[in-house]
Formats: sequence, C-alpha cells, structure tokens
Amino acid sequence: MYQQNSLPHSSACRASWWHADLAASSPVPKVFALGLALLLVSGCASRGVIDNDPQETSDTEAGYSIRSGGGSDWGSGEIGLMLALSGGGTRAAALAYGVLEELRDTKVVVDGQPRRLLDEIDLISSVSGGSFTAAYYGLNGDRVFDDFEDRFLRRNIQGQLIRGLLNPLEWLSSAGRTEMAIKLYEEEVFAGATFDDMKREGSPLVLINASDLGYGVRFSFVQDYFNLLCSDISTFPVARAVTASSAVP
Repeated sequence: MYQQNSLPHSSACRASWWHADLAASSPVPKVFALGLALLLVSGCASRGVIDNDPQETSDTEAGYSIRSGGGSDWGSGEIGLMLALSGGGTRAAALAYGVLEELRDTKVVVDGQPRRLLDEIDLISSVSGGSFTAAYYGLNGDRVFDDFEDRFLRRNIQGQLIRGLLNPLEWLSSAGRTEMAIKLYEEEVFAGATFDDMKREGSPLVLINASDLGYGVRFSFVQDYFNLLCSDISTFPVARAVTASSAVP
C-alpha cells in the first residue's frame, strides 16, 4: 500500500493544502517574474543618445582630419610610417601596447641623429581592442607606458560591466549597456577627453574605425567623415568612438 505521509490522512491533507497556499501567496516568484520582464523590456527599449555640436565651418584643415594630419607633421622627414592595430578584445589592446613598446625601444638614424622609431609614426589605424591603446597613446603619448596597464589592461573591465548590468537600478534606465560602457570608459580610462584633445603636437593621426550598420561600410572618427553629418568632431568624446569601434552588433 502506498503511504504518502506518516501523518494521519487528514493531517497530511491539511499540511499539503497549507504548503500549496503558502506557495501561491508567496510574492517572491511574482517579483522575480516582474523584474525579469522589466529587464527584457528595458533591454529592447535601450538607445544611445548622442549630443554633439553642429559643424560651424567646412574647413577641415584646422580640425582633426586626414587632411590636417591631427597633431603630426604630415609628410615630412625621411620616414613615412603607418601602423595598423587590429581587434581581439583586451588581448588585442595588450598586443598593440607591446608593439608600441618595441617601437619605443627601436632606434633609427634620421638626418644623422638617432631617433626612436615610435616618434616616426605618422598615422595609426585601429579597430576594436586596438582602438583602446591607439586612442590612449594619441591622447597621452609616452604616458601610455606609465599607467595604461593599470588603468585598462590589468583591470577587470568586463567584470565591472557585468556588475553594472546586474544592478537593479540600471534595469529601468533607457540608456542600455552600450551607454553604460561609454560612461565607464569615459570616467575610468579616457578622463572625459574629446577629439580636440587628440590634436597633440607631435602625435600621430589616430583613425578609430567602426562600422556603419546602415550601409555596411567603414566609419572613421575624423572630421572628414563628420562633414557628412554636419557635425564637429572636436567636441565628440573619445570614449564614445572607442566604444563604437569595439562594439559587437
């Protein structure tokens, strides 16, 4: 004979009903379901908000553009050196950092004087993980060798982003995870820098590349491309460009 419970039959039934009523009245499953629904809805509704100054002049010579060369002395000297930094997440950023270190330590003779090969770079074209290193070097020069490892390479950036996504206060935000990443990079890595800060004397022109999802073509963050948007790149945040470059659709 099958015996469901050692309690008397009437007591076992009452216990079962009590447990059923408790489960039905417990608010935990409902709250969890509501939170999950809100998370999904907020994910679908998230959007980026780009607020940038309109272009006031069509002259790109003074802006951060291919024509002006950024802060580099475009086309002068005996050596023309262009550097391409590829993608691949933090590993790509670390590889790019190692390449800069090697160029720093490699000496060449120019006009009878020894010079670092790093100082001969005219242009850096980067994408995804390589854009973090390229942008940081474009902004800070040799300071990249002092603090870039601690500010980015050796930090658990992915963990910080995941903890942000798990924060219930962020679930109802309309900004979304992309804006969360931009805010993190802007505050912790690039210190609020804009492309006007990239026009550092002696710095190579840094082409941060992303994809135009509407047309499936490359979009480079220089004034030459921003002319098509009638927008001024000098006020555009570097962190936003790097995030676009490293984003995975």
